Amino acid sequence: MVHLARCDRQKKRKIFQKHIAEDSERLFKAVQEVDFEIALASPGGDGFFNLDYAHVFSFLLMIRTGGWISAPVTLTHSMREEPEVDGPHVYCSKFIDAQPAHFGDFRLTLEDARWIKLHMGTALQFVNQPKFQNAMQALTSFHCIPYASTCLLVAWSGLEALFEVDQEISFRLSLYIANFLRSGDGRYAEFEKLRRSYDDRSRVAHGASSKAKSVQEHALYTRDVLRACLEKSIEAKALPDPKRLIF
Repeated sequence: MVHLARCDRQKKRKIFQKHIAEDSERLFKAVQEVDFEIALASPGGDGFFNLDYAHVFSFLLMIRTGGWISAPVTLTHSMREEPEVDGPHVYCSKFIDAQPAHFGDFRLTLEDARWIKLHMGTALQFVNQPKFQNAMQALTSFHCIPYASTCLLVAWSGLEALFEVDQEISFRLSLYIANFLRSGDGRYAEFEKLRRSYDDRSRVAHGASSKAKSVQEHALYTRDVLRACLEKSIEAKALPDPKRLIF
């Protein structure tokens, strides 16, 4: 249902402004230097697409690699093919409103691609569960925020949603996550790192001073913890159950 393809920059673009039938927000200009496109099949062959497949694909890629896809435009025609007619017939719309705050390099291996393909079905089932939705939105939003302090708050909000903690948050949430991700002696070390990160989160939330370097490090660390928790949940085909993580 989803196909990721690299666009060849050496070849002339096949779609031109004259082919655009509808583009009220002038989005087409954003795809002139596009590197990749995600192609979706229309199940009924009627031109209607389920964008959940593209969203889940990009989200699984984010979990697996840490990379964030900037996909500003949805087109009803591939940029890699000749237009079907010479007149206006291609429609543009937004794929996602958010834009990344910064860009970086990441590698997508064949192993990563196989993992994404293997777990698409599970992630599509999880999409309708509120706590997965909230965690997914937190991880996506993290990459669109330019401030480390706010990123830290957002990353922890995703973990709070995933583990459904609403009291004694610092202790319980750190305990649940450590037990979920680690075993044996590794649990205590992870627990302590989580507590320190949450302490920074609390200082940020309540306007107390905190070292900028510490906040930046804890923001990235907490984001990766959220990624790890989501990856394990998807592989286990089950979201965390706090009742099983107390001891």
